[in-house]
Amino acid sequence: MVCASVLFASALDGQENGVIELLLLRPLAANESAEIQMVTGPLPSGARLEVRTERGELLGTVRPFGIPDALRGETATIPVPPVTLVDGRLRLRLQVVQRDASARPPQPGEIRQVNLIAVPANR
Repeated sequence: MVCASVLFASALDGQENGVIELLLLRPLAANESAEIQMVTGPLPSGARLEVRTERGELLGTVRPFGIPDALRGETATIPVPPVTLVDGRLRLRLQVVQRDASARPPQPGEIRQVNLIAVPANR
C-alpha cells in the first residue's frame, strides 16, 4: 500500500479557497484503485463531514457514531473514482454540514489526517 498523508493542520495553511490537494506517490498500477483515508476529530452533535471534489462532486460523507462530540473522532475510507485523479493529484473540498443544514469549513481539530492511498482493486 502506498500513501500520501496530509496532517490537516498543515493542509489548512496551504488551502486555496477551501481546497486541499493530495498526491499519490506513484502512478496507480493496473490492479490498484485509490481511496481517501480520513481521521476526524470530534464533530458537533448531528453534524456530518462532506468530502467533495474541487468541482463539487460528492465522494462521501463521514458521520460520527456513538457519543456526539466524543474525543476519539472517526476513521473513514472513501473510494476515489479514477476520473477524479489528475496526474496522481486529487483536489478536495471538505465541509461540515450541521444539523440545521448550514455548511462551513472544518475548524481546527475536526480533521486530524487525510491520506490518499493506493489499494488492490479487488479489495
